[in-house]
Amino acid sequence: MATVSVSEIIEQVSRFTSMKEEITRLVYEQSWVDAQRYIGTLGAKLGMNVAVDEMGTAILSVRGSSEEKSAITIGSHIDSVINAGKYDGVYGVAAGIVAVSELVRQYGQPRKNIQVLSFSEEEGSRFPMNFSGSRFVINQVPENMDELKDNQGITFSEAKQHAVSQLHETLSKGQAYEVENFTEIHIEQGPVLENQKKQIGIVTGIVAQKRFSITVNGQGNHAGTTPMSMRKDALKQAVVLIGRLEEIAQEIGEPLVFTVGKMHVFPNVSNVIPSQVVFSIDIRHMDVNVLQLFEDRMLAQIRQQKQDRLMEILVDCWLDEPAEKTNPELSALLDQICKEKNISSHVMSSGAGHDTQIMNLVVPTALLFVPSRAGISYSPLEYTSAEDLNTGKDVLKEFIYRLAY
Repeated sequence: MATVSVSEIIEQVSRFTSMKEEITRLVYEQSWVDAQRYIGTLGAKLGMNVAVDEMGTAILSVRGSSEEKSAITIGSHIDSVINAGKYDGVYGVAAGIVAVSELVRQYGQPRKNIQVLSFSEEEGSRFPMNFSGSRFVINQVPENMDELKDNQGITFSEAKQHAVSQLHETLSKGQAYEVENFTEIHIEQGPVLENQKKQIGIVTGIVAQKRFSITVNGQGNHAGTTPMSMRKDALKQAVVLIGRLEEIAQEIGEPLVFTVGKMHVFPNVSNVIPSQVVFSIDIRHMDVNVLQLFEDRMLAQIRQQKQDRLMEILVDCWLDEPAEKTNPELSALLDQICKEKNISSHVMSSGAGHDTQIMNLVVPTALLFVPSRAGISYSPLEYTSAEDLNTGKDVLKEFIYRLAY
């Protein structure tokens, strides 16, 4: 039977990118198709059963000796943000594949079914929705999903059909087993473990988060002939609003985080007053009441600016995810394994969203982290050492063994 390391899988997947000088692998782009095909082909070489569901999630499984229909499930995603690092998401898929293949090689057929899910999409980088892969597995996809459009006007349905049909040319169609429990291993994407000098993070909760699209409609006009007092400059009003929202976030205080990460200015010409600005807002906190407080104050600020400047400002909340708490018994087992193996661990919450929070809606979940150097993620500088990657894989492997064998 073939063997492969976690680092080798990560390096191979990093080569599948739509941009020559950076890692960008958005859902259903050709680079995504090539990466998911590689994952499926690798699983088959390692002796696993492989199928791809209609969303494009690759399902790598090992049948257990019992007659149970559910499976011990491990998973993460292979899509990326724009200009990403190598490890985000991909590490969880790679560690799951290697851990399961090593277990089968050492101990033979498990008692329970095991499956590794390489989810089709988690990031929300191409379409205004995220977690579509895991949402499909738990049968909770939004009704309007297929009509969502990317920046080029391509619908989710069109992109999905074109990409997934390519995968089905070489990989079987199929569905995941019923999920008994779900475990995800991930890079931390933050500085806590490195600062604490801990090898493993045992995550007990994932923050609630909301994302908004804000549209400011002004009036385009000539930059040289329109007096300042007579302008309806959409960009200036957007900047004023963002500045005030930053102040509100500071007044509420940490651990609330507030981010504006995306902005489109129209017509985006140097000598034309902007007629429209569309920008994103991302807010996160473990307490949904704190998010609601920020949102209430944001809406009050928007109402005030609309009244003062007689300009239209539209708000669209397109993501509203509650905080999720992982399963205490599974977390306790992870803690026990770390202690037995003399691996240092730290109990923590996650400020980033993960597929775990979607799976947690229907099944018990566990989430563990390995350190990120300097806490950097969503960047080409993202890095986790091979030693830390393998430590995480070893903990995951023992965890799966105790659940499935």
